Amino acid sequence: MKILAHNQNISILQEKFQRYNDLDVVLVERGLDFQGVAYVFDMQHLEEVEAYLQSLETSALVIYGKKNQRIYKIDVYKIVYIEGFSKEAYIHTMDEQYEIKEKLYELEECLFDYGFVRISKSLIINCRMIESLEPLLNMKYRIYLKNGEYVELTRNYIASFKKYLKMR
Repeated sequence: MKILAHNQNISILQEKFQRYNDLDVVLVERGLDFQGVAYVFDMQHLEEVEAYLQSLETSALVIYGKKNQRIYKIDVYKIVYIEGFSKEAYIHTMDEQYEIKEKLYELEECLFDYGFVRISKSLIINCRMIESLEPLLNMKYRIYLKNGEYVELTRNYIASFKKYLKMR
């Protein structure tokens, strides 16, 4: 979290909102110039700021993944896709891969509201990471992702995928 405020208020705000330091948000006190996406507030409405920060904190879902004998906290919005093999599952981000313990069907349910949809028996993708779609033969699609990879949408999942994206 980044706080831009008048000099006399900065220490008060840092102390009041210290527990939210890990959130990816910029707070800007009204009257200060800032170019970018930010939450603009004034000192008379700090309760509203705290309510907003609490909502961000509770909505930020993370999954824990393992790589090189270390466990990492992965924000769901950084996930490009999740791939499952018999007993293992892997999270793919823009440039990393992590092993996870959860099963695909468990993740499919809890990630649906975060923009994730199943596209095959072994893949769940983050729809925010779709670059483009290419129709293929046999009613399949190739989905190009923002990390430069592509995956295939299989026939069994086309209807639910199109419904999720509100495609015809």
